[in-house]
Amino acid sequence: MQKTIPAHLVSTYQLLQCAFPQGIEEREYLPLLSILYKEMSDRCLAQVIAEFTEKEYPAVLNDVYRVGAAETFSSAVEEVLDSVKQKLIRCDYDKWLLES
Repeated sequence: MQKTIPAHLVSTYQLLQCAFPQGIEEREYLPLLSILYKEMSDRCLAQVIAEFTEKEYPAVLNDVYRVGAAETFSSAVEEVLDSVKQKLIRCDYDKWLLES
């Protein structure tokens, strides 16, 4: 099924498709949100993640708010941050940053 992604979120959706072709693993979810949180508005981030994961938008938006309010993460989340960032970098994250 083809999704209708708003034009301003297409490059982010494509980045997610490239970095997570099998979907976002549960342990990668919060680290991914924390990485993208720095670059996107709360609502845009929640919208694209909700579309990609097929989760309910309000639930994702709450997760985005939770990540935004967190000053530090557990050591388990910290360990996954780097691997998630490497997946994004392999999929032209640096180019995406220039677009956003």
